[in-house]
Amino acid sequence: MATNTQQNVVLEANSISKQFDNEMVISNFSFKLLQNERLLLFAPSGAGKTTLLRILCGLLEADSGSFSFPGGAEPHIVFQEPRLFPHMTVDENIKLPLKSPHFASKPNALDLLPEWYQLSGLHEYQGHYPHTLSGGMKRKVSLLRALITLPELLILDEPFQSLDKKSREIFVHSIFKNIPNLSILFTSHDILDVEITATTILLIKSPKLQNPIIINPAEFVSSLTN
Repeated sequence: MATNTQQNVVLEANSISKQFDNEMVISNFSFKLLQNERLLLFAPSGAGKTTLLRILCGLLEADSGSFSFPGGAEPHIVFQEPRLFPHMTVDENIKLPLKSPHFASKPNALDLLPEWYQLSGLHEYQGHYPHTLSGGMKRKVSLLRALITLPELLILDEPFQSLDKKSREIFVHSIFKNIPNLSILFTSHDILDVEITATTILLIKSPKLQNPIIINPAEFVSSLTN
């Protein structure tokens, strides 16, 4: 597997393996995420993408291998399902992390939030409750909630499901770019994410996570059209 050394390494995984009921889901899997990189783990459904993210966030233990955050960045995860609090409005859900003492004295994105509301199309829904929102709107709320603390590292599981091309472009090119030194590891099996959101592709061709191939998004799209 190729390595990248031109930037600081934010997340490094070494030879991670995991199996369930004697079925290998992740096999000897290694990769690096660099500062300011948007690394897309592109693999088929059921290949173990979510399992890997859960391991990296400490929610599941690997059978073998290791991972580290060399720069000390704290990972912030957004799951496939929105996980919004039903009794809280859109605005309350997004600002909820700021109530934690952990973030009380740290910089945040409150000054940017009005602009993010406009860009994301949520400006008319700040007082709405989750049950009144579409799936795409709930996903936008989840993403803004993860960004409100100005994280250095985001781990996103299929983050752009239910979002159209324009919405994906807005998040990547207008909202994410407001956050300095933001590195993102995210999963998808949607070609739109290859074309719009990623700077680097970690391509998996097998039905489980093994033998990743690092490829440029433009090269990958070109290989599909050819």
